Amino acid sequence: MVGCGAIARWHLKAIDRATTRTDVTAVVDVVPGRAEALASVTGAQPYADVAKALADDAFDAALVMVPHDRHEVVATAVLGAGRHLLLEKPMAPTLEACERVLAAAQRAGTVFMVAENAQYWPEVVMTQQLVEQGAIGEVLTARSWHCAPPMAEFYEGDDPWRLSAAATGGGIAIDTGSHWIRPLRMWLGEITEVVAVTGRVIPAMEGESLCRALCRFDSGVVASFDAVLSPGPAAPVAPFQLTGTRGEIVVEHGQVLLYDGTEPRGVVAGGGNYFMSYDAQIADFEAAVLDGVAPAASARHALGELRAALAMYRSARTGRWEQVW
Repeated sequence: MVGCGAIARWHLKAIDRATTRTDVTAVVDVVPGRAEALASVTGAQPYADVAKALADDAFDAALVMVPHDRHEVVATAVLGAGRHLLLEKPMAPTLEACERVLAAAQRAGTVFMVAENAQYWPEVVMTQQLVEQGAIGEVLTARSWHCAPPMAEFYEGDDPWRLSAAATGGGIAIDTGSHWIRPLRMWLGEITEVVAVTGRVIPAMEGESLCRALCRFDSGVVASFDAVLSPGPAAPVAPFQLTGTRGEIVVEHGQVLLYDGTEPRGVVAGGGNYFMSYDAQIADFEAAVLDGVAPAASARHALGELRAALAMYRSARTGRWEQVW
């Protein structure tokens, strides 16, 4: 585990819940005391530098959770040493850096996954199945909505790197927003162009803390995307809604509601929760490494969220629709 901040705890719980053949053997962090704190929980060897852990042959596969601007240097070091890699999203803040990481992965010939856990979000996967089954007919439009106050464990403390535009590569769209872009891609296909506005509603945050966009997909469908770090309390609005020619699907927090005319209040098609996505993700990585099973999505597929976010940034500057490339 390279990077022992808040997200490392979320991943560690998933490892404990969902894997049977994976042991945490090394924990790495440049912040004094943070690796030692996670080592005390896992029994792993703490390191202040990933190079030393590699030199000691302390692990077979790395879960890298460092700030975005450090992804390329750490990922290429891990891959260059012939280790498997699960890299937190985005792969890197720029497409050029991503291509260098992908080239390193090709040379290594090891398993390389990008940790976009929305790919495994139970309610999102269930919605994908309903769409593919034609439960609401042809999809006409969709809505993706995320609004919540910034979580203290990610935006406060001794090292709140998400407040830095240089460290993140932007703001909410390139970071948290990817979890709300991936589901739209799973249901509607690839995004071809966007028009967006951004804003800074969290003064301490250098990048945008508000992004509102319309996204056009290769199918011709137009969907809305909203990601907001709210400075005050926020209502529990359903994160996703899809409208089709024969009904609607509403993804609430914990359940999927199908409105197909059989029940005015909707039919509960199933349920789950966001944290289960981390369990399925780490289980997929374990199976890829140990059993040679192809992951649910390739690492290159993760470039879709980055391309969309970068196009949103271009649109916010130009005030026009921008192509996603």
